[in-house]
Amino acid sequence: YNLLDLVDHFHNRGLYRSIFLSIMEGEQSLKKFSPEIKIQDPCIKHSIPLLPRMILFHGTGDYSIPSIASKRFADALKKAGATAELILYDGKTHTDLFLQDPLRGGKEDLFDHIVSIVHSNDSDALLKDATAPPRRRLVPEILLKLAHNISPF
Repeated sequence: YNLLDLVDHFHNRGLYRSIFLSIMEGEQSLKKFSPEIKIQDPCIKHSIPLLPRMILFHGTGDYSIPSIASKRFADALKKAGATAELILYDGKTHTDLFLQDPLRGGKEDLFDHIVSIVHSNDSDALLKDATAPPRRRLVPEILLKLAHNISPF
């Protein structure tokens, strides 16, 4: 959400500063592509409270983008007048929540959380969700562990 804060992090992870800045069209463009900075623009200050409720989901074990980035963005949104919430998943990586966990089957924290938000005003749907059978495993655990060990995310 704030690319200026992430340049060094990416550099230390192997996405070197010169390559990253080349991809992002130079250092001057980082502010333009950083929502955390954009929402502080006085020209749009009056618009920020009109944004819909935002919920950020992030794993604390994410080594691609540190979870502190989401905390800072949620705090900036609130400070600017938006309604924002941050939900952290202990130990989850960048891809655990939307890739590995669904492939494991069973209970998926992110899916369950999103469904509870979507169905928050529908008690019948919440009841059906609560009694739904567990999701089936789609991939053997050994493959998920292997993917975890070789994934750069």
